[in-house]
Amino acid sequence: MSKTSYVLIAIIAAALIYMGAVRWQEMRTRNREQQEELSRQDGEPFSFQHISVSLAAPEAELSPAPVEYRVQGSEIYLEDTPLTPLQQQKQARDTIASIMADFSKETALAGFNEEIQQASNGQVQGLEDLSTQNLAQIVQEHPEISHVVSKHLKNPNFSKMIDEIFNNPQFQQSVKTLQQSDSETSNAAAQ
Repeated sequence: MSKTSYVLIAIIAAALIYMGAVRWQEMRTRNREQQEELSRQDGEPFSFQHISVSLAAPEAELSPAPVEYRVQGSEIYLEDTPLTPLQQQKQARDTIASIMADFSKETALAGFNEEIQQASNGQVQGLEDLSTQNLAQIVQEHPEISHVVSKHLKNPNFSKMIDEIFNNPQFQQSVKTLQQSDSETSNAAAQ
């Protein structure tokens, strides 16, 4: 055999050894993957979602001494006594005065109050008096007041302010309280 034949045989042998080593490595990797897959499917007895679980018992915690039950005093809620009619009237007048004070800096209201004073010869000081007194009687005595009111209601700023005041629930309740007390007073005087 020639030298070339020996070289070719050596190359073939080396290629066979290399191929055998590659096949052996592939087989070893495949076996390892199969074992890992089997362990995932079987699950290790001391793991949960591939996290090791310790089966050591937790240490017992000392519990605090029992607390004696003490009866709590019952709470009593007292209602305020109802207001007398005079107190209701005073509260209603104070509420209306407070609401009017909120709008006291409005120029439209100041102009209206001045014209009302002039039209009523000083008997009515402003919108507050119109709200708290018997309006029908005042208008009957001073018919010019209705002209002043209609004139000022054409002003959009005044009209918006009047809507805001008259739609206030506290204002409405206060006027209602004062009107009821006025009607009761007039009914008592008539009898």
